[in-house]
Amino acid sequence: MNLDSKVGPYRILRLINQGGQGSVFLGYDKRLQRRVAIKIYTLSAKHGSRKQLRREAQLVASMHSQKVVQIYDVIESSKHLALIMEYVPGSSLEELLAAVRPSLAGVLTVGVDIAGALALARQQHIVHGDVKAANVLITEFGRAKLTDFGIARVVGEEPSREWAAGSFHALSPEQYLGYPLDGRADLFALGCLFYRMLSGEQPFFRDGRPDPNLLLTRAARPLKDIVGSDVELPDQLVELIDGLLQKDPAKRAQHVHKVRQVLRSLLRRLPISSGNSLLLEARPYFRRESPAHIPLLIPKGLACQGQFAPVHSGTRVAGFWHRITALRWPVRTAAVLAIVIMITLASVLTSQSRVTPIGFALPITSVSAEMELLPGISSAWLLQEVKNALAEQLGRLRVIGPVGAVPRTIYYSAGEPTNWNEAPELGIQVSLHCAANLCVFAIHREQSGLRFNQQGILFPGMSMQQWRDIVRSTTLALYH
Repeated sequence: MNLDSKVGPYRILRLINQGGQGSVFLGYDKRLQRRVAIKIYTLSAKHGSRKQLRREAQLVASMHSQKVVQIYDVIESSKHLALIMEYVPGSSLEELLAAVRPSLAGVLTVGVDIAGALALARQQHIVHGDVKAANVLITEFGRAKLTDFGIARVVGEEPSREWAAGSFHALSPEQYLGYPLDGRADLFALGCLFYRMLSGEQPFFRDGRPDPNLLLTRAARPLKDIVGSDVELPDQLVELIDGLLQKDPAKRAQHVHKVRQVLRSLLRRLPISSGNSLLLEARPYFRRESPAHIPLLIPKGLACQGQFAPVHSGTRVAGFWHRITALRWPVRTAAVLAIVIMITLASVLTSQSRVTPIGFALPITSVSAEMELLPGISSAWLLQEVKNALAEQLGRLRVIGPVGAVPRTIYYSAGEPTNWNEAPELGIQVSLHCAANLCVFAIHREQSGLRFNQQGILFPGMSMQQWRDIVRSTTLALYH
């Protein structure tokens, strides 16, 4: 396809990936000025293939979460169907695992996010059916998203051989045998994914090939025999994976919330310095983005100089304006002032009552050993100052997720937080790098598919107020 190829209103920029189920392209939506991923399927002659793909779109569209790749649109022709999806810059977990073995922190980060996606699927009574590394995307924020619900089913549906269309990497014994499934099948696949991330091997492969006999009758080789004693492997994680890989679904974890609880507990025990391990490990393998693939921003001046379309005569607006212009100028001036005051008050009240949902990625910090910062300068302090500046610009904020939340969210003590699966309106990533008597504060804002970056220079000898002022001005510059 050339650069002028289109799918409906979406322009195709380049090929991202090509697989058995379809080809994925990077596209651009000119109307909303955002990049999209376009997955094009060739419809088979089999009856119901179009219906099945539409069903995938409906299933995913019912799941609103930053842990699941969203679907925006469906475009159909006589022989093809295209799903228009959220574009996730970064790489797939498959691409990452082909190059490196992730750290324990990276493994746990992927596990927490994918378990969160499965918890949402369970809430919607959906079984993914193909949880494997190729269907996990690593984002620019160093988080994981689950995609490709192509063979997903609603819990309780009649079994079908289409379940076996999933990769052997992700098949549970009951799925291979064509039995009815529930969320425990996805937990088995999650256990296989953990096993591969930690050991570099598939649990039920022999000589590099899938072995159904191993899958159905034999336990996987113990992880510690493969990983070795030189790699930290918490006993609690090994027990969790062993439990997920049980042949009998009744012997696995019955709820994904328990799995998330263990993973979060392990992640909290790791040093703060390892909090961004997944991003650091995956970044060298992110897809290359050329300037042609980055949406252009319309200059602000064009918005100011644009003209409104005239209102057709006979409308209520036209009649109201006619009455205003018919008044004598003192009365007309007073009426216009009154309207302006009412609109201003309504705008102020709306802005005061509106709450902006915001998601923070874990701060990235690095400070050279010879540098001493002011007491009180920390990741938590940095996040708080950024939140103060954003509140000054946006008004009331609601933090989605545990990072930056005050008070800190306590999971599982009284059930899930009410907003755990809510997608934030904007994402914020902050970093602080200090070396050679110089600190660089950087902040990244992502909103509506657009990205904005700002940097500020700080010096260790500055006062706390000077640090606060520079963090504030750099954050506010994202909106100028």
